[in-house]
Amino acid sequence: MKLRLTWRARGQKDIDLIVSAEQKISETMNILAEREIFEKDIVDSAKYIKSLRTNNQVNILLTYNEANIYAGDILEL
Repeated sequence: MKLRLTWRARGQKDIDLIVSAEQKISETMNILAEREIFEKDIVDSAKYIKSLRTNNQVNILLTYNEANIYAGDILEL
C-alpha cells in the first residue's frame, strides 16, 4: 500500500512523498539526506519524528504501518 505524506523540517521547504507503508521511516529519512533534501546531521541525530495528525512522537525505526501513519499525515523532523 502506498501513502502520500508531507515531510517538514525546521527552516526547510515541505516535501510531498509517496512511500510504501511497509518502509521504515528511517529509510525514507536516509534517502532524503542522501539526496540533500534534508541536512544529514539533522537526520542522523533524530530518533523520533512528530506526526501532526496525532500530535505524537514516533520512533523512526518503525514502519509507517507500525507507527499508525496514514495517507495525508504531516511528519515533522
